[in-house]
Amino acid sequence: MLLNRRMRTIPNMFVASLAISDLLIGVLCAVPSSLPVLVTSSDPFNDTFCQFQGYIAITLAVASIYTLVLMAGNRYYRIVKPTKYRRYFTKKKTKIMILVSWLLSLSAPLPYFLSGHKMVFHPFKLFCVPKIIAVLGISGTMCLGISCAIILYCYFRIFKTVRQHNNNFRLPGNPVNTINVEEVKIARTLFITVVFFNLCWAPVMVIDLVDTIHEKWIFPREAYLAYSFLPFSAVL
Repeated sequence: MLLNRRMRTIPNMFVASLAISDLLIGVLCAVPSSLPVLVTSSDPFNDTFCQFQGYIAITLAVASIYTLVLMAGNRYYRIVKPTKYRRYFTKKKTKIMILVSWLLSLSAPLPYFLSGHKMVFHPFKLFCVPKIIAVLGISGTMCLGISCAIILYCYFRIFKTVRQHNNNFRLPGNPVNTINVEEVKIARTLFITVVFFNLCWAPVMVIDLVDTIHEKWIFPREAYLAYSFLPFSAVL
């Protein structure tokens, strides 16, 4: 996108934002902590790094989720409500949407820190997490659950619209196809991205919910290792 101006489309702006957040999760959260912990079986870092890592992990996870919501909304207006698309999704407005989503993501962990709580190192998850388990379970479920509901609604309406349009297009005497085939392909590609993203994150949400109900970490080490590696798989 930096080298080719033709790549600087509105859908690609959202893809770039998602790529940046996922890349930073690997660079700032996965590699610096997970590998040393797996090698030494202990936490080799100090409390300052732990607080930073916990903050940045939540920020980047929320940024990825918000970006997926924006991507779904973009495709929704492009295919379901094309007459309103250019009103809401200009390049300038798209940049503002992405910037606001990142600012909201940066502020997501602040209430936890401002309330006087700290992150603690979880030896099985290999990184630092909120000390109060309910914070992960409740806030994670709300953020991911509501976001997934919005995303699924958007893509349901998208594919329903495409199907209805294709059925009408087959009728004799119907006008020329008004839905761009390329736009449909983009929607399908982004939908596949969302599906695999949710497959990786769903077990994380379930584990957090169960831990919240029991008010303690109850799963074996293998489950928490999977908990950590599944989101990193989403990055790949």
